[in-house]
Amino acid sequence: MKMNQNSDGFWTHYWASVTAIASAAGLTTEQWIYIFCAIFGALLSLGSYLGNRRALSARQDEEEKRTEILRTYLSSRKDNSAAQ
Repeated sequence: MKMNQNSDGFWTHYWASVTAIASAAGLTTEQWIYIFCAIFGALLSLGSYLGNRRALSARQDEEEKRTEILRTYLSSRKDNSAAQ
């Protein structure tokens, strides 16, 4: 049965389908809310993980550059000390 008898548009069929799927699954409203919150939390965790991974990668690149600069500096000082 259609929810809105005056319209045969997309939203009428959309909400009828959503209602039918929810009823067929046999889940209560509280269980659906739990599912949606779990999915939302998983998406937030994934976004946080990906953001942290990029930040840590950039930080590691900077550390490697700094290490290489220090290694070059110390190597040049060692060569200067040996020459004197």
